[in-house]
Amino acid sequence: MVNTEVFGIWGPRRGKGGGGEGNRTPGPLHAKPAPKVSDRHELLESFISDKNSTKGLTVRGEEWLRETLSRFLSWLPVPVEDVGRTNIVDFLALYDAKPWRKHSFYRALRSFWKWVSINHEQPNPFIDRFGNLVIEAPKTPNDVLYTMTPDSVKSLIAAATTTRDKAIISLLADSGVRRGELTSIQVADLDVERRRIKVQGKGGKEGYLVFGSATGELLTRHLLESRPHESLFGLNFHGLKSMLRRLGERTGIKCNAHSFRRGFATELRRKGLSELDISELGRWSSLVMVKRYSRAYTFDDAAERYKPIVE
Repeated sequence: MVNTEVFGIWGPRRGKGGGGEGNRTPGPLHAKPAPKVSDRHELLESFISDKNSTKGLTVRGEEWLRETLSRFLSWLPVPVEDVGRTNIVDFLALYDAKPWRKHSFYRALRSFWKWVSINHEQPNPFIDRFGNLVIEAPKTPNDVLYTMTPDSVKSLIAAATTTRDKAIISLLADSGVRRGELTSIQVADLDVERRRIKVQGKGGKEGYLVFGSATGELLTRHLLESRPHESLFGLNFHGLKSMLRRLGERTGIKCNAHSFRRGFATELRRKGLSELDISELGRWSSLVMVKRYSRAYTFDDAAERYKPIVE
């Protein structure tokens, strides 16, 4: 479909692949000059504020955008309005030895420049004037990342010194809860009888965690012992990270919130749940993410569950 919007004599030229990126080529007559965006801090804060207003960001999501984009803007050797493809590629090359970090920067930068091109009529360095993508997403390794196992979960619960920490470990394993979701849980969100917790996930999407009877018992004990008023666990992101790190040092078990989420997806596959069921329970937006998080599920796991066709 041809976009009939007109800037002076020429309309914006878009190719078949990039109509949504917001890259514009204004005509020479009557076109307003692109506004200067020299105040990098103000530009970043405006972007984050807009994202919060339109999509809704989790606390951790906002921290991620601010940290990654601040690092790029501090490194940037040219004015923002002069950024081109080479600048993006040169910056990403600094992280060749850290492919996951490199991919994270790519995602943040692509989102940021899409917004800049739309709101400030700046050229988008990720696409050419025909709308074709000119910077491909960095490849990430297919290595199986560390995944929490049921035995490790039991060891961590036994090593935890407070009921609150035991309940957190149990809930991480039982529900696949994200870090930002867990630290945002309020007492009013918890329904022990139905074994559910209402959470705000990525993009402000409302969803529910489910948990088993053992986790329910620990949560009930925590409520009786600590009597929290608003926040269920009274932890922010950094407090959770520190608690898990201390447990990891005490037990020798590698311990971070995402390892529990990978363990959640893997164990549900081993129990025979479909990828669609896992995506709903874990609040993943696509089955691709379920496969990525359950890479520890192997051929041997599938062979164990195999039932002969002919008896």
